[in-house]
Amino acid sequence: MNNEELLALIRKGEGMSLEFKESFGKETIESLVAFANSSGGRVLVGIKDNGNLLGVDLKKETVQTWLNEIKNKTEPFLLPDFEILEFENKKVVVLDIKEFPLKPVSFKDRVFIRKGNSNQKCSLSEVSEIYLKTKRSSWDFYFDENYSLEDLDEKKIMKLISLIENNLDKKLGSIREFLIKYDLISEDGLVTNAAVLLFSKKELRETDIQIGLFQDEITIKKNKIIRNDLISEVEEVMDFIKAYILKEFVITGNPYREERWQYPLDAVRELVVNAIIHRNYRGVHSQFKIFPEKLEFWNSGKLPYDLSIEDIMEGRKKSEPRNKLVAEIFRDAGLIERYGSGVKRVREKLKDYGLVDLKIHEIQSGFNIEVFSDKLNGGLNGGLNGGLNGGLNDPLGELLSVIRKNAGIKANELSVKLNRPIDTLDKQVKKLIDKGLIERRGSKKTGGYYVK
Repeated sequence: MNNEELLALIRKGEGMSLEFKESFGKETIESLVAFANSSGGRVLVGIKDNGNLLGVDLKKETVQTWLNEIKNKTEPFLLPDFEILEFENKKVVVLDIKEFPLKPVSFKDRVFIRKGNSNQKCSLSEVSEIYLKTKRSSWDFYFDENYSLEDLDEKKIMKLISLIENNLDKKLGSIREFLIKYDLISEDGLVTNAAVLLFSKKELRETDIQIGLFQDEITIKKNKIIRNDLISEVEEVMDFIKAYILKEFVITGNPYREERWQYPLDAVRELVVNAIIHRNYRGVHSQFKIFPEKLEFWNSGKLPYDLSIEDIMEGRKKSEPRNKLVAEIFRDAGLIERYGSGVKRVREKLKDYGLVDLKIHEIQSGFNIEVFSDKLNGGLNGGLNGGLNGGLNDPLGELLSVIRKNAGIKANELSVKLNRPIDTLDKQVKKLIDKGLIERRGSKKTGGYYVK
């Protein structure tokens, strides 16, 4: 590396593969370990955090002493390449480490990974995932000694065999041959975690999905616990979502009306399947929420250590599923096209549907995705209601929108919100009821209006 390349690195600033240190110390070794557990990187010793050149005082054996300390305090031991550069009479040491082939690497029994421009200490579950990923394996490949073949439901197995045979257009043989071929059981009958999740006769709390209809962040209108095998859960979740999102019938020149849902169903299904494949089944249940103007999917399990949200949004890196065996089953059954680029495809489908982009962020120990029904041009009233209200005039469209956002609202409350006389409002409400768009529920005294 020459001085021009050094200056270019300094101008670039700290990031995923570059760290500045004023002097050598334990933080330097932590950074090298984090780089080794990620995608490799460089530590520049003699540079302040702001990029100012400070330099280091080097004696004959200084760098060799550093290397010995790095070797003795890391497991497996690290030996970074090094280079000494002199600029403006100040010396900078460049320590360069490649991604280590066998992970995780630890420093004093602690494991670090690189996230953005900082090092993060790993939890035990993250350490386990790093190790399994290095071995090209995952938790669902491992055997569960609490289960045997007798605990698996043959009907569920046959259903899956049929799905795969139809999708791949080939025969898979007997149940036992199928289970062994897909590594779902061993030759001597040991059962994997994946087989338990897919075929267990009894309901498993590990597969719980809590799904609910929300009026707002704190008001729950309907709640359901879905507890089934993973493949059946996809359809159960989709049935619940379709029951509580909006649908319009578009009149075209064709003999039949066309349906248009509030969201593209293929995009929603892809998010549901991705959540099931990527979920940490040693964590807490998944939580899916339906709001009047958005869907929210929260899953136990943080983002993989070597991926950022930006990587997933742009499809720059393909994320490997947390449960590789489950993902392989879903792919061969035709439930997903391929794994690794689902979020990018969902974003494209939302855009083609005329909706705004989704949002992704990490919450607590999980991963959250929000999908909005807002249109690209204008908000809900300007876009969605223009279509889903079926071409209603402005007063009726506005009334329907208020009822949709305030399920169970009463006539006097509508009068206040819309600043309309009760007599006028009663006539407009009757028109919406006659069109089959809303209905009144409850008693005359306590009941209110709901979108059908």
